[in-house]
Order: sequence, then structure tokens, then C-alpha cells
Amino acid sequence: MSVDLRIILGISGGIAAYKTPSLIRLFQKNGVAVKTVCTNAALTLVAQQTLRTISGYPVYTDNPSGPIDMAHIDLAKWADYMLVCPATANTLAKMAHGIADNLLTSLTLSFEKRLIIAPAMNTAMWQNAATRENVERLRDRGALLLPVGDGDLACGDSGPGRLIDLEVIVHSVLSMCFPRPLAGKKVLISSGPTCEPIDAVRVIGNRSSGKMGAALAHAAQVAGAEVIVISGPAAAALPQGVRVVKVCTALEMLGALEKEFDKVDICIMAAAVADFRPAQTIAGKKHRDGSPTWNIELVANPDIAKHLGTLKKHQFLVGFSLETDDSDEKPLEKMNSKHCDLMVVNRVDSSLESDTTQIRLLYPQAPMITLAPQTKHNAAVAIISAIAAQMGTIHG
Repeated sequence: MSVDLRIILGISGGIAAYKTPSLIRLFQKNGVAVKTVCTNAALTLVAQQTLRTISGYPVYTDNPSGPIDMAHIDLAKWADYMLVCPATANTLAKMAHGIADNLLTSLTLSFEKRLIIAPAMNTAMWQNAATRENVERLRDRGALLLPVGDGDLACGDSGPGRLIDLEVIVHSVLSMCFPRPLAGKKVLISSGPTCEPIDAVRVIGNRSSGKMGAALAHAAQVAGAEVIVISGPAAAALPQGVRVVKVCTALEMLGALEKEFDKVDICIMAAAVADFRPAQTIAGKKHRDGSPTWNIELVANPDIAKHLGTLKKHQFLVGFSLETDDSDEKPLEKMNSKHCDLMVVNRVDSSLESDTTQIRLLYPQAPMITLAPQTKHNAAVAIISAIAAQMGTIHG
């Protein structure tokens, strides 16, 4: 593949530095040339020889083996973008305050093009007021700060601070180099499950994690859209910069979507909405009291996508159809009855609670497209690309 883009990868001494060889590989698959700059702390976590072998270039350090005294100037001229990944709290602070006590931080001062930063650190450090101020200072200067992930950390803690997925990093960087097909558009996404209360402690729910909704929000945001997410109680963290409306029940989700629908250009119904809810909710907790059975009467929830389909004016409406087999009969029926412009079909056994999925894209007036199994992030990018392409065909 020909080299279309040149990136400097600045690696500081966070534990996530061990992931950088895989990050370089992902960039190379997309035709990107990568040169690496490492702090001394980073070299205790990732081997210099590994970086040199995979990148195909020398590794630039504070202890050069050759005469590269002007490396911070030469590298700045060579690259189109600079990515600092992982960026520790210490390196963030140095960049924010213009401290140039190593090659990496010297390079960030001399780099006049776009600087991208992927932070990674302990939750307490990420949430510390000093770090928050440093992040905002760097944003004010034009740096792009990627979000952090939320989950288990190497130190044993759990919370925000971990490095986001490598695929998301690569997609975020590459999206800056190409047209943003949804620039100026507003995208409304429903995400996660809904929970229908039975009593004060029990609910009817489902196994949706919200991972696809989060991936769609990120992909739409990277494509230039203003993103609003109506989210049930999902486990997946949503990207920074999107507006989030939290709901619990299907009726709450309906109300929130109705409130936003008229103001958006695209609506993606990725949430797993409960089809039924208890006819009555018990106040307090129901106790067993020796009873061997408990009969609960259920009533149907509104079909939210179908209802929004009746309200359509200019909106591009995307539905999701979660099925247990590969038949297209039911998804086609749903697409037509709900007036969807695109129906995304996925299977229960390849999607729920997983990081991967396999989807089919159904259109009213175009051939069906079957995509290979892939991560939900990549599937979301494919869906957003399909929406942009169809909107160009319909409205172009």
C-alpha cells in the first residue's frame, strides 16, 4: 500500500505503551507511515527493537545512538500529524505548560500542525482538577484530545482513564484527513436496553450492553455530526462531546425521542426497547410469602420506530432488527411498516453483550449488503458510511 500520510507517534511511560506496536500495525494497514519518539520511561514498557522493526524507521529517544541533535525540528517537518499515545498525566502537564525537558515534549512545542492526544492514566489522576485544567488548556490551543475509556485498569482500579480501543484511535486520526460526510448534520441515536419496573427492586430488561450505540455515536461524531444519544441503562461508556439524555423505560425513551426528532437530520434506532411492560407496578417490594407462583400481566409498549416513521419529514430513519435466524422476511416487513430508509439486521447469537457483530444492511430500493463479522466499532463506521452515501443519493 502506498504511503499517503505521515504520523509521529509520541510514546510516554504509561502501561498502555505496550499496545503501541499493534497501533503502528493498524496505521500501516491504512497506508500510514509512522515514526516513533519515546520517553525513557516508555522504553521500560515497550522494546525499542520492536518499534524499529515494525515501523521500519529508527526510534527517536533522549539517548540517541547517532547524531540527531535537531530531531525535534526534522521530525516536525516530516510529519503531517503528531499523536501522543499514551499520554500520561505527567506528559499532559508538561505539554500544557510548555515544558520541553525531553525529545517528545520538545517536539510538541516545535510541531506546528495538528496535535492529537490519547490520554491514559489512573482514574484518580484523570479526574484530578490539575489534569482537567491541563486538558482544557491543550484543547484551547487546538490540540485534539481523544476520550479515555472506562473500565478495569492495570493498577486494579476501575473507572475512566484507560486507553480507548486502538481501532477508535486510528479511525479518529484518519477521519481528520478526509472529508467529514455528516458535517452540519444532527444525528439522534437511541442506545442500550430499557428496563420496565415490576416492583421497587425488580425489572423486565434485556441483555443489550449499549456498545453498538456508543460505537455509532463515536462514528457519527467523527463524521462531523452533532450527536444526541437517548440512552437506557447501558454499561458502555459514551464518547465525550455527545449530548446524552438518560432514560429507563420504553415510554421515557419514546418521550425523549419525540422531543428531539423534529430537530435532527438522521435518527438511528439502535436501542433494544422492551416490547412489553407490566400492566401494573407494585409499590415497594413484593415478598414471596409462601406463594409458589407469581403471574404478571404484560401490556405492549409502543413501537417507537414505527411511530417516528409516521412523523418523518426530512429525517433519514434507521432501524435495527435483532433476529435469531438469517431470514430477511421479518426485517423487510419491519423496514416497510416503519418507513425506514435503512434496516440494520443482526443476530442474537453474534451481537448481544459482545464486542463483535455481523450485520446485513437492507434498503427499500437497493440490494442488500452482507458484511463480514467485525468489531462493533467497524460495523458502526460502515453504517454511518452507508447513511452518508444514501443521503447523498436521496438528497444530492
